Parts: sequence; structure tokens; C-alpha cells
Amino acid sequence: MDLIIEDADIVTMATGAGPATSMLVTDGRVAAAGSAAAIRAMAGPGAEVARLDGATVIPGLIDAHCHVADIGYLAARADCSQPAAPDIPAIQARLREEAGRTPAGSWVTGSGYAEYKLREGRHPTRADLDAAVPDRPAVVYHASLHAGALNSAALAEAGFSDGQPDPPGGALGRDEQGRLTGVVFERPLFGLFERNFRADLTRLDAAGRTRLVESAGRHLTALGVTTAADADMRRDTLTAFAEADDAGALGLRVYGLVVHDQLDWLAGSGLRGRHSDRLAAEAVKIWADGGMSSRTAAIHGTYPVPPHGSGILFFEPDELSGMVRDLDAQGFQVCIHAQGDRAIEAVVGAYAAVLARAPGNPRRHRIEHGGALYPPLAARAAELAIPVVSQPGFMSALGDGFAEAFGERADQLYAFRSWREAGITVAGSSDAPVITADPLVGIRDAVLRRTGAGRVLGPAERVSAADALDMYTSQAAFALHRENELGTLEPGKAADFVVLDRSPLTAGPDQIGDIRVLATVLGGTPVFQAERVFPGG
Repeated sequence: MDLIIEDADIVTMATGAGPATSMLVTDGRVAAAGSAAAIRAMAGPGAEVARLDGATVIPGLIDAHCHVADIGYLAARADCSQPAAPDIPAIQARLREEAGRTPAGSWVTGSGYAEYKLREGRHPTRADLDAAVPDRPAVVYHASLHAGALNSAALAEAGFSDGQPDPPGGALGRDEQGRLTGVVFERPLFGLFERNFRADLTRLDAAGRTRLVESAGRHLTALGVTTAADADMRRDTLTAFAEADDAGALGLRVYGLVVHDQLDWLAGSGLRGRHSDRLAAEAVKIWADGGMSSRTAAIHGTYPVPPHGSGILFFEPDELSGMVRDLDAQGFQVCIHAQGDRAIEAVVGAYAAVLARAPGNPRRHRIEHGGALYPPLAARAAELAIPVVSQPGFMSALGDGFAEAFGERADQLYAFRSWREAGITVAGSSDAPVITADPLVGIRDAVLRRTGAGRVLGPAERVSAADALDMYTSQAAFALHRENELGTLEPGKAADFVVLDRSPLTAGPDQIGDIRVLATVLGGTPVFQAERVFPGG
């Protein structure tokens, strides 16, 4: 059945495309976009018609780096973010409530805090968490997921004790007497998160795992996201996505970045490559350093704020180069988390060694985040054709912390305009659940670059609304090797599109984040409707 979209402001994002008020969808794909008369003439008899009363249609939004499974998992745990939990007593109260809901065998879990947003201006400690949950393990994850606080029972169960050295690739918070404060940074926290998530996931049956995947999908499609790259795909989560896909319950397209230490399993799983038109695992994820909001990104110099130091570099440059070389030889797209300039330097060097034999970067090896991709490094990345998948929404959510940690260099962080002008493909994403998954907030922040406190970080790095939308559509599709299928509303491409109550291209910049998603369509089928928009909806 053909579907005609009429009386709409259709933003196709196709190069050189003119205005369109109507679009024809056939067999889940865009057949044409243009005037109402031209589209009606092309449509078959009995075509359904959706009149949108002047609403805006844009291509389905693509989140090129988030954590889809984590969104579903943490959404069911205690929300310890700010402003919901403005201080440590509020976090304690939320953990007490969560303890009452948490089944035996599971840790009491909260997430979302940033210490510099709390009234106390510090991380919660084991003593704080012990007062809330004294009799079983409890953890509250930092917004970045690069740090977290554990109570005494959790420290014991995780095997952390006073007097032990910092684990490889991580650090343990300590008080003036050297006793553990309960705060854990980087790799040991990643391992803890994975272990707990895996344990909770395996307690569920296949139907329960599918419900978790569906929950994450509903959250994203309600925000206009039709495709998301899960940047932390592991054995249990990829299996859960495949189960949901096989059950016809995967409500968006998921591109998996499989964590590098899971590749032996992936090789024997039968899940490498395209599982369907909605699920693929074609890329590998590596962490080169820590996070900017946790102040553990590997930088040249020293942070002026706790925990001080120069961050954490997970691999020496030669080791990282060897990993990239091996993965490239196996045919993988390599996607490396790199935030600090010291880490980005190592990543660009690793890619340069491989791309000397493959100019143009045919596998599209990527830099994830790229916060401190300063001009000399950006020039090298552009020369090597390395896409950068970044997060404009960090500006409003985390920008004040960046300014505190990076001082006078803060204006050079996330330099979207300069990167684009240098010729770098810059794809938009959220890193959710680190921040909101709402791509309209990301588009707004790329335009405004305004922090929560009202400071503008790098005003010269603002981009136009059209360029910001491009980051979440055609540029993101390119970063996922999907530019021939997604990202624009052109004939032959998937009919993935979003209906908005206003156009982000004409709304005031301050209003972009308030635009309502009226409907989200995947392959010509509505997967979210805030109100009845389509026939039979």
C-alpha cells in the first residue's frame, strides 16, 4: 500500500533538493518528494493519505553513539541525577526507596549524579551510601559512567580493600588516611557495571530481556530517533537485541559497536555483520582514555580540579596501534573513545599507521567524542578522513564542569564548526544515558553552545540549525556506513522519518529543544505517535 504524506514542510536533507510539501512512501521506502499534485499522480490507486496540517517532516534522527541497552537497564533504577537529586541526602533517599524495590541477589543501583552539580560539590562516599543502604551492596554511577560510589558491602563484594594499589586502568578514591572512600574510577568500574548488568540480565527470561530492549526503543523513538549505534555492545546485550529482533520487537535500527574484548565470542556467535535490516554488529569499540566530566580523560598537563593528575590512558600508543592494525585486517570498523588531547594524539597516530596503506579511510575508523580535538589534531584527522562522532548535548548538561576542568582551553572543546570547516565528517549523538538521548537538545546545543549556568563555550564554534540537523542525519548515516539507505528522504532510501510540530530550521534557537515529536516512522510504519497522525494509527 502506498502512503502519501501531504500538507507538510518536508525537509529532505538531500543535497540540492528544493522545497517539498508531499512525499510518497512505497514498500517502506521513499518513492518521491515534491508537490502534492506530482505525488498524487505517482501514487497507486487506493493509496492512504496522511495530511499533516503544516507539520514538519525530517529524516529519522540517528544517534551515532549511545548505549541503548544501558538506557533500558538504568531507566528502571534510582534516578540520582541533578536536579532530581540536588544533594547527597536526596541521593540517599532515592537509594533507600530503590532498596525496597530491588530483588534479593541484585545490587541496589542508582545513576546520573555529577559531583560538581551536587550542593556538597563532591562525590558521595561509602559512609553516605552505608547510611542509606547498610545491609547489602549499593552503587550509584556517575553521569559519565566513568566513575561511581560504592557502599562498604559493595566494596567488599567487588574485592576492593584498604591498602591495595590502584587497579590497572583505574583509580580508587582514598581519604587522608589512605582508606577507601568508596569512589571508583574507570576500568574497574566498567568491569563492575558489566558484571552487575550481566547478572541482572541473566535473571530475566527471553521475554524479560525483550521487554528491556523494547523499553529502550520506545524511549528513543518517542524522541525521534530511528537508528542508534550502541557503543558498548557485549555478548549478553547483543544476544538480547537479536532475540528481540527475531521476535519482531526491535522498534528501531541498532548498529552495534562490539567491545574489543568480546570478539572471540562474536566470531562463534553467528551475530557478526547484518542480522537484519534493523540489527547489525559491524564495528569494534575501544576505550583509549577516561571521561571529561569525571576528569579522567588523558590530557597533556594537569587538571586544576580533583582528582587532579593527567587522566588515564588505557593503552600505550604502540599497543593501540597494534590493536587497530589487527582489527582493520579483520575487516572491522574501529571506533575509539578518546576525549583528552593526549589520548586523541595516540588514536590519530594509530589510525595514521594503518591508513598509510589505505588512504581515504575506507573502513571509516572513527574517533568517539573527540572533546579536546584541538586544531593541530583536527587537521591530522581531516587529512586522514577520520569521522568524529560527538555529543553537542554535553554543552548544556556538562559544559560547566568542562569549563572548570579545562580553564582557558574550554572554548576549544567540541569545536564543531572548525571541524566541519576542516572537512571532518562530524556525526551527532548523545552518549545516553550519560545525558538525555533527545537529539533536539543536541541540535539546540550545537547552535547555542550554552552551558547550564548560561556561559557560551566557544561562541565561534556555533553552527547553523541546518548544519546541526545534518550532524544527526546524513553525517551520522555516513559514520555508520548507511548513507545509501538512511539520513535523507530521497527515492530508494528507507522511509524513516519524524513528524515535528515545528521546524528546527525556522524555530528560534532557544525553542529547538521544546519542539514536539508528533510521530516517528520506521520503514513506512509508525513506531511512535503522540497523537493520531497516520491512518489507522
